[in-house]
Amino acid sequence: MTTTTATLEPAQAAPAQASDVVHVTVGVLTFKRPDGIAKLLDSLGGLTMSAERPYRLSVVVVDNDPKGSGRVAVEPFMASSAFQLIYAIEPEPGIPFGRNRAMDEAPADSKFFCFVDDDEWVVPGWLDALLEVQARTGADCVYGPVEPVYPENPPAYFIKSRVFERKKNEDGARIGYAASNNVMFDLPLFRQMGLRFEERMRHTGGTDYLFFNQAVRKGAKIHWSDAALVYDVVPANRMTWKWVIQRQYRLGNTFAVADQLHGTPARRAYRLVYGAARMVLGAVMSPALLISPSLGMRAIIHGVRGAGVVSGILGHSYQEYGKAQG
Repeated sequence: MTTTTATLEPAQAAPAQASDVVHVTVGVLTFKRPDGIAKLLDSLGGLTMSAERPYRLSVVVVDNDPKGSGRVAVEPFMASSAFQLIYAIEPEPGIPFGRNRAMDEAPADSKFFCFVDDDEWVVPGWLDALLEVQARTGADCVYGPVEPVYPENPPAYFIKSRVFERKKNEDGARIGYAASNNVMFDLPLFRQMGLRFEERMRHTGGTDYLFFNQAVRKGAKIHWSDAALVYDVVPANRMTWKWVIQRQYRLGNTFAVADQLHGTPARRAYRLVYGAARMVLGAVMSPALLISPSLGMRAIIHGVRGAGVVSGILGHSYQEYGKAQG
């Protein structure tokens, strides 16, 4: 199987860098989202830099389409003087293959590695905020907020139920989780820990949950950066009951599948009890459907996520990404 890598150098040679300038690489996996990857790259080109935290930026775009459909969106940024751009085609379908490839393509002297998604864009102070929290806390990994951007006239109960919102924390707080939608970590340390995205979960999703959970188990310190904001587009076709139910089931299922692969018997027993408890809670809350769609949606979320957990512990692996990427 052949792979393709192209390094697209900035139009202007970068000046000599001081020894205290840190090299940061941003990795993004894309699959048939040319508009999304272009918007993200444009936002990365507009990043600001504090004199207290100078950095040199590289961006790795891994196209998980063997035909390289993302190249046309990436090539206009080859003349950027803001970052070095590395474009690679990963023909092996599946998100973990793309994420592992992105880390493998990072320049050898990269100190920190970031992941963002190809349907997101960052605020100008995003990277500086991640670096500030890292310097202040000594974090091995820094995680930040993702704010949903809704289509016009979305159903009010989707907004009230907060189904598309992520948990937030106090700035600088130490937390026990992270995901690949807005994160920065110490790449040499994570390599030393032997961390890789689990390729056996190629179509299930949730490999980022497992990746950072394993990092925590190995002693990595994760802290929250409230100012490192990323925006995430919520397509109109996701604002349906069917999509929400499928996604919540998958989320619960992938947590359980991860524990089946790497958890202890005690952890799997805990997960089973947890899933059953959420199913019961969803059933108890279900009468809310009669009076409030938003409360009813919360009940459904509890029930189906719990069902996903229980089914995962019992051996079912929901392949959400199997059809989309082969």
